[in-house]
Amino acid sequence: MPDVSATSDCFYLRTPDAQRVHVRLAGPPDGEPWLVLHGGPGSGCSAAMAAWFDPRWHRVVMPDQRGAGKSRPAGSLRRNNVGALLADLEQLRQALGIERWGVVGGSWGAALGLAYAAKCPDAVAALVLRGTFLTGRDDIARLFAPRRGGRRMLQGVKPRGERLPDARAHRLTVSRLLQSGTPVRKWDTAAAWRESEQVLLGLPARQHLRRQPPRMREAMAAKYRIQARYLRNRAGLGKPGLLRAARTIAAHGLPVTLLHGRFDAVCRPANARRLQAAMPGARLEWVDGGHLATGALGKALAAAIVAVRWQPG
Repeated sequence: MPDVSATSDCFYLRTPDAQRVHVRLAGPPDGEPWLVLHGGPGSGCSAAMAAWFDPRWHRVVMPDQRGAGKSRPAGSLRRNNVGALLADLEQLRQALGIERWGVVGGSWGAALGLAYAAKCPDAVAALVLRGTFLTGRDDIARLFAPRRGGRRMLQGVKPRGERLPDARAHRLTVSRLLQSGTPVRKWDTAAAWRESEQVLLGLPARQHLRRQPPRMREAMAAKYRIQARYLRNRAGLGKPGLLRAARTIAAHGLPVTLLHGRFDAVCRPANARRLQAAMPGARLEWVDGGHLATGALGKALAAAIVAVRWQPG
């Protein structure tokens, strides 16, 4: 068994291929176990995510996916794919001695949760998914539409001769800049992406992103380097693949709760309806919120987790 080196409520899970996956724990060791899957890809878990759970009853496991957050090597694309992420989750579950756990995921984390539950249904007791990103070509193109903030990210980035439609050529060039551009080009590209993302989320754009300390700029570039790689090939999943995963989950009878903000500008409401059609037993709740798990959506997420009742194996 690879090393699990502990420090306080956090530890690094060392994988067989020499990755170090950072994991944060919260709640009582003998509590009902829940796995949290962060979005992005590339974002990492925040300690604030533990607030969705009851600290008296829930054991919360919050891993940063490969290369994301505090996992090392930071921003690494080496063996960074869905298959490796799923293997990491299974290694983590076994290392912690958990037979079954509930799974909470939002956006990209919800997509990964679907893939994990379909692959390892006996390890999952329940799913609570918020604002699911279905990784289709249309979903990805929507993120970069100029009228939705994408113009800010693509401004000044000229495609380098790729024989692809303009939007896809721009995204490929952005991905290459984040992987092999000069440090300044990497930081500027990541800052432009972040500013576009804030516009899409309805947040005020922070122009000072380009003047952050080097450590913070490097972390931002690492995040979007991972995200660009995954979005280039629909995360290796694609919408048909995730809908097949949903049908597999339904066949196993796993309890599923779907939450979706009525004003979600990132993940279209139609995705939630398609998921429910693939999982007729899933409970779909519409919330007066956007994409982020804040405000009404954050409260609905916490309530949905508390409402799930299951017996750990």
